Amino acid sequence: MTFTEAVIRDGIHVDFSNDPLFDSDQVNNSFPCRFATVQFELYATELLMHIANRIRKEQGFKPLHAIDEYPEEMCDQDGWYSFYISLNDYSPTKVDACLEFVLANSDSPDNETMYAVELTEEEQHFFYDRLDEQCRKYLDKSCDDLLVEAREAMEDDDS
Repeated sequence: MTFTEAVIRDGIHVDFSNDPLFDSDQVNNSFPCRFATVQFELYATELLMHIANRIRKEQGFKPLHAIDEYPEEMCDQDGWYSFYISLNDYSPTKVDACLEFVLANSDSPDNETMYAVELTEEEQHFFYDRLDEQCRKYLDKSCDDLLVEAREAMEDDDS
């Protein structure tokens, strides 16, 4: 197991109290191409919150948790992060190229701003494996099964 794989395995957990969201998206290359998606909300683990705090701090915003020169009392005490990752049947890795998060319930100027953390192709594969493992355990379905359901729902919406 690589370091990145271990970090993803320990720090990425789907919040199954929120149902996966079946949807679709579209890209326009030579012609429009629609594809099915399945979005998961993730638990705000210490790892993900640390990443979000670093990204926002680099952009000049106060973090939500103590980091570097920001002690806890200087942080935004009211806000929280929501994290999302999506599967899709367009990408060869079947995982979106970004992990997304949004800041909520904050007085910060970036409240409700969606941020994206780019994932390498290798990280996308590790995410897929982690999501697949959790879906099999908690939903008794694989990620591929969920993408089939999303594709069927998309096609039903088209008819």
